[in-house]
Amino acid sequence: MKKTIVIGFDGATPQLIKKWSQQGKLPNFSKILSDGVYGDLETTIPPLTPCAWSSFMTGKNPGKHGIYDFFYLDKQHEIKINTSNSRSAKDIWEILSENDFKCFVFNVPFTYPPKKIKGLMVTDFTTPSTDSEFTYPVSLRETILKKYTGFAFSEKSKYAENYKARRDFRNDVFNLADLRFKIANDLIKENECDFYMVTFMIADHIQHWYWKFMDREHPDYIKDDNFEKTIENAYIKLDSFLGELMKTFSGHNIFIMSDHGSGPYYQDVTLNNWLMDQGYLCMKKNQSAFKNVLGRIGVNKLITFGLNIGLWKMVSKSSKLKSFIQKKMMRTYQDIDWEKTKAFSFGYYGPIFLNKEAVPSREKQSALKNELKEKLFEIREPRTQKQLINKVWFKEQLYEGQKTDILPDIVTDIGDFKYASSSSFPFSSPQLFSNPKTFKTGDHSMHGIFMAYGPDIKKGREIKNARIYDVAPTILRMFDIKAPEDMDGKILKDIFNENANFSNTKKKPAGNYTSQEERKDLTDRDEEKVKDRLKDLGYF
Repeated sequence: MKKTIVIGFDGATPQLIKKWSQQGKLPNFSKILSDGVYGDLETTIPPLTPCAWSSFMTGKNPGKHGIYDFFYLDKQHEIKINTSNSRSAKDIWEILSENDFKCFVFNVPFTYPPKKIKGLMVTDFTTPSTDSEFTYPVSLRETILKKYTGFAFSEKSKYAENYKARRDFRNDVFNLADLRFKIANDLIKENECDFYMVTFMIADHIQHWYWKFMDREHPDYIKDDNFEKTIENAYIKLDSFLGELMKTFSGHNIFIMSDHGSGPYYQDVTLNNWLMDQGYLCMKKNQSAFKNVLGRIGVNKLITFGLNIGLWKMVSKSSKLKSFIQKKMMRTYQDIDWEKTKAFSFGYYGPIFLNKEAVPSREKQSALKNELKEKLFEIREPRTQKQLINKVWFKEQLYEGQKTDILPDIVTDIGDFKYASSSSFPFSSPQLFSNPKTFKTGDHSMHGIFMAYGPDIKKGREIKNARIYDVAPTILRMFDIKAPEDMDGKILKDIFNENANFSNTKKKPAGNYTSQEERKDLTDRDEEKVKDRLKDLGYF
């Protein structure tokens, strides 16, 4: 039976791949464009890593698998981290394992803690540290740490607005990508499996911070020969990884995909300020002098200053100092007057939740949602004075399933997702608009890539209307496994040639591989480590 590998290039963008392929800079992508299947892959709304990758691996929408953002608010309005344990639907490698197919899963976002599968798993950047149990089987962890010195889940340096920081962060991203490829490639060659998946983060991380050096239309464009081709070089690096894997899997089926595309990022939006100005959100009046002063200055300015001088690295080493700054100096969700608040924003792209305790009746909730929707359309983009928010959805328009109660009531598209909010700091700026806290000039867009190549795949065919939900049922079809009926995706039948043969050679299912009781979740200390990691990546 033929093997299948899925190569995940987080944040890879169709327009850039086509552009540089046409210029002869991406020979391996070019080969797939001419001899395989390609097309845009519509991602989830919003185009955010946690819900996008979770929707890929389950074939289901966030209302069914339960992961929407990196963070969620618990009943005490404390910010908590989502993990693989938060996902309430089976991942594709669990289904494959149950049908006796051996799987290799490496660095796929939102796989920590690792699941017990038939095969091997190495988790992703949401892993707290190398001290964690980040592999299945557990023994694989020691093998990796002994053999590959320097293995890490994130870059050592942080981006800041000076030449040294820009250079060091760029080099760290590329070096870590090389190391991860070597580890993945070695493990692939050492372990015979039926299904493989490996993900690389280099394009996503580079595009977040170096977009303004490439995009001459960006309002913050900087002409700098040292960094102008940083994003281009990231894609050239991915092309080299692709070429090596194409050699390894010659004669087998290859999928290439990204969880979303990328584009420019302009400003942070503190939507809770707008809700407060409109009278929907109220603050407690007995706030400390620290919080009042910092509220007028803006947490965003403190964060930007701290990153530029390396202050955040020092703060993160002291849990007591960090806790004091976050809880005693900065306004949090604990400072909201929940008895008077009707609506609040929580999440990266500014989704809005209704406070059901303050607005208990469904009739009033419906009226409030419609009222908010009308007013959101009135917000103007600060530079052009054009309408800022392009689309507003109620959650029932986007999601369905048993987990919809934890999802936001209103989802917004703020300027084609070129603007975003803060989850960790609900009042990070005293103004509605502010400069990005972490210097980001690139972010996510709604269409990633989908490519396929191999003996069962058509040649030179562009597909239309593929969605991220469609990949899982399509893979299951290649293993002759019937997709669960509650999957939202469809099989991409048009990618297969007439001679494709997917007979299942397995005689009987192998049983349930995942034991929820055996899987460890994050401790409080681990949660803080992951929060720091996400802040490093700009997901405040």
